[in-house]
Amino acid sequence: MAASTNDHIRSAPAAGLIPGTERAFWYFLRISGLVLVIFAMGHLFITHYLNVPSDTVFEFVANRWANPLWRTFDLILLFASLWHGVVGMRMIMTDLLKSKRSRQIAYATLWVTGIFFTVMGTVTIFTFDEEAARNNTGPLSGEMWIGDIIAYSLFLFAGVIYVAVILLAVWVIQNLRNDRVPVYNGDIGQYAWILHRATGAGVVFFLVVHIIDIMLIGLGRDVYDHTVSFYGNWFIIPMEIFLVGAVIYHTLNGLRVIMINFTEKGPVKEAKAFWWVLAATIILTIPSGLVILMHEL
Repeated sequence: MAASTNDHIRSAPAAGLIPGTERAFWYFLRISGLVLVIFAMGHLFITHYLNVPSDTVFEFVANRWANPLWRTFDLILLFASLWHGVVGMRMIMTDLLKSKRSRQIAYATLWVTGIFFTVMGTVTIFTFDEEAARNNTGPLSGEMWIGDIIAYSLFLFAGVIYVAVILLAVWVIQNLRNDRVPVYNGDIGQYAWILHRATGAGVVFFLVVHIIDIMLIGLGRDVYDHTVSFYGNWFIIPMEIFLVGAVIYHTLNGLRVIMINFTEKGPVKEAKAFWWVLAATIILTIPSGLVILMHEL
């Protein structure tokens, strides 16, 4: 659940100080975030605890979408997660880009991207023809290079994450050894904010890749299964575990932000809640990590 640029606003009445459109975004992030507690965490539990990503092959999806309720579930998940991500990225762009022109270009790109993937995801869910896909009769069936492109993007994304984690750890250790406080010499709210933005941006990127690979199911069983098989690659596995932790942290910290905004004691317990969020993230990520490692290695 992405935090807005106005996270310093601690109460619901204070949200009224935000201008009209920004106030709508502020509330949308929190409402859609609550929806995602059920839908995103439910999806994560099914695909990363009860199963592993490399097991979500054609048969898995076909059996799931044979039930209209699951198609509806996935449609709600698509809308809530994609637009929560788009609005969250808009907040990040607002903070990073200073000129009005650059913001307009970034906003337009985000809206177009959101609309495109919403339409394509919706079409994929409701027009899925199991028989045609099973028989590989799609127009691009057998074109395995499509799956390879997605795999390369995952490898690149994973590599960036690993390098970033290593560099961050080295930098923090060097600062601590020199008796300097890394990043911010203040309360822990800044660390929570940075982690929230970083995990949110990472999840959005993976969400877009995931929507694309799900779209491939309409091309045929072989192309889709070939693409999904890359999730079992040893180089991708740590990224999958990082992804689970990112989704859990982002969700729990989003609930923490809502607590700060809408409860009287929220601001008082903000720091303690952050440590609870970190502890819960680690505890909840470990079972998924063990399931993935035992299955894939």
